[in-house]
Amino acid sequence: MSYTERRRHGYGGTIRRAKRVQARRSDWAKHIDSKLKAPKAKNVDQWLSAPNRFDLPNVDTNKRKEL
Repeated sequence: MSYTERRRHGYGGTIRRAKRVQARRSDWAKHIDSKLKAPKAKNVDQWLSAPNRFDLPNVDTNKRKEL
């Protein structure tokens, strides 16, 4: 299914979808991803196209600890 077909049928990128994709990634992929500094994705669709090359706040970045 092409990108335009996904958008037309409502399969576009959402934070909820990104979190589901992140949850399905292997523990090793998550570990390596957390150790690397990647550029922030401009939008969810960019992150979904290559989750190993981009960071998406509140999905695959470390959360800040509150003091």
